[in-house]
Amino acid sequence: MNKDLIIRSDDFQGSKFPDLAVLYSEEWQAMFEVAEIKFFSAKGQVVVEGQEGAYLYLVRSGLLRVIKQHAGSTYEVATIGPGEIFGEASILYQSKSSAIVHVVDDCVLYAIPCSKVQEFLKSNEHFLRATQQLVEKRSAANALVVNPIFSTLPMPVREVILYNAKFFSLDAGEVLMLEGEADDKHMFIILDGELEVSIHDPRKKGEHLTLTTLSSGDEAGEITVVTSLPHMATVTAVGAVRVLAIRNSSVLAWADRHVEFAYALYATVYRKLMQTQDSVLTASKVEFLTRYAMPSLEEFKKKHHLSTSP
Repeated sequence: MNKDLIIRSDDFQGSKFPDLAVLYSEEWQAMFEVAEIKFFSAKGQVVVEGQEGAYLYLVRSGLLRVIKQHAGSTYEVATIGPGEIFGEASILYQSKSSAIVHVVDDCVLYAIPCSKVQEFLKSNEHFLRATQQLVEKRSAANALVVNPIFSTLPMPVREVILYNAKFFSLDAGEVLMLEGEADDKHMFIILDGELEVSIHDPRKKGEHLTLTTLSSGDEAGEITVVTSLPHMATVTAVGAVRVLAIRNSSVLAWADRHVEFAYALYATVYRKLMQTQDSVLTASKVEFLTRYAMPSLEEFKKKHHLSTSP
């Protein structure tokens, strides 16, 4: 590919990049004036995890792959091709990249300095809203891909989840789930931020025992889905948190239709209950675990009409 490329003015008129269609003509002109053209060879990297967001990238040609690390595993969460953009999340939130962008085929990209994009975000409310929606949609899609339960569902089903699910935010100290609460309407996927999972400490009255911390891609509330019992723990936002809420009725319907999803759901609940058992090292743990005993695998299979071995 010829690396001595020129910036095409007709690429900066709104039709080539749909995610930027809300920009005004003068903003497109300003973008054209500051744009840099960059060439990346196949197998290279444009963005590495933890990198500061210096540019908004517009893909003129080529194919890229977005790779994310989660819980010690590596996932391909998306592909990006001509007419698409990336790098918007780091600019919007002035944060470091949470993924790797790997070059599959030789790419030609337009790089727009973050300072210019931030100007547009401040002056153009439509662009700000469109960028926020794009970031949220991608964040949710990525969280479902890396989640050990929802990653087993076919892509069309995950797209339905994104369409129907409810997005909401929590501030530091707000409670997502309360131990003993019988709310069985939703389970949750964490999109951004961290939450602390704790239970009442059976050794010290009035104090809590921290079990774990949840972050992007983790789930909460699935134990209630499987056991039909009140929440076994309190889940509290450590800082600002963004969450995806999925109706339990939908989760159970997918368990009836998708064998791998049903077994992944069951296995996750079993693992968490066993981890909780290891954390509660007192004489009262038998009472605690009896209260949260999950159905046997055979009962679960019968309930969801599962005949295939996991």
